[in-house]
Amino acid sequence: MSNGTPNGTNGFFEKLDIFLENFNDINTEKTFAEADVKKHSAIAIIAYLIPILFFLPICMDGNSTYNKFHANQSLTWLIIALIIGIIFAILGFIPILGIIFRILWPFVYLGICFFYGYGAYKGKAYKFPFVGSLLNVF
Repeated sequence: MSNGTPNGTNGFFEKLDIFLENFNDINTEKTFAEADVKKHSAIAIIAYLIPILFFLPICMDGNSTYNKFHANQSLTWLIIALIIGIIFAILGFIPILGIIFRILWPFVYLGICFFYGYGAYKGKAYKFPFVGSLLNVF
């Protein structure tokens, strides 16, 4: 509470923003129009929360670099989530380890969804580490 805010909430979000900047693609973010961010951020968030709907940002405005970026990242997240889900399903046959994976996977999944959804809301260009640049369908 040294920053003078109740319960230190501002400090938490400041620390979160500093951490998230490690995933931010500054050059791509500079191409986002502020009007696109305000107009389409809800659709980008939905595309991250329900990755099968990765095409929604493109349906809204296919010429927007903001929408193209988040549609590509959402498709990347869909592929990553499927691969991790398959791996966890296979590891699920190991008695104790399987139970741990089944308990942890929903929390990890939601955490990543909210992480990238928050970035879309803030107008950031958070890329998935290692694979975020490999897939450019749109």
